[in-house]
Amino acid sequence: MNNQPDYVWHYTVGTPLAAIARAGRLVPAAALMREPHLGKQEILWFSRNQQWDPSASKDDGLGQARHTLTRGALHTRFGLYRFGLSALDVRLVPWPTVTRVAEIDVPEAMTMVANGLRCGAAPTDWLGTLMPIPLSDLRFEAWTGVIWARADLNEIAAQLA
Repeated sequence: MNNQPDYVWHYTVGTPLAAIARAGRLVPAAALMREPHLGKQEILWFSRNQQWDPSASKDDGLGQARHTLTRGALHTRFGLYRFGLSALDVRLVPWPTVTRVAEIDVPEAMTMVANGLRCGAAPTDWLGTLMPIPLSDLRFEAWTGVIWARADLNEIAAQLA
């Protein structure tokens, strides 16, 4: 019996969905920043957690208040969404190897672990890629409040715009 999940997930809230739909792909964070970190490559993060990775609550520039919101409150306020990539995709690099590939130094990687553990995440669930992933390679789902269900990204992005 195979207990490996079929998908790993990039979790997010609704605020970046319109930009993702326009771009037609998920991209590592540096591609969205004006000034990438010198000597480091940004990582597009995925998680083996099949429900929600608490570390996803730190992204999207929603401010410090977001850190204190529960998953339920995030769902109510912003909506919860995820992009699934085959767990066997060759572009994925597991934690902590992905930090070495991205040239993230050990102290910074340890800070990532500490922050992840503090918010309830399991760093052993994390994988990443340094490459953009076309939306055609991904499965898109929305949290209904009860289950994750297939959804249409363009439809949701239009509703949120």
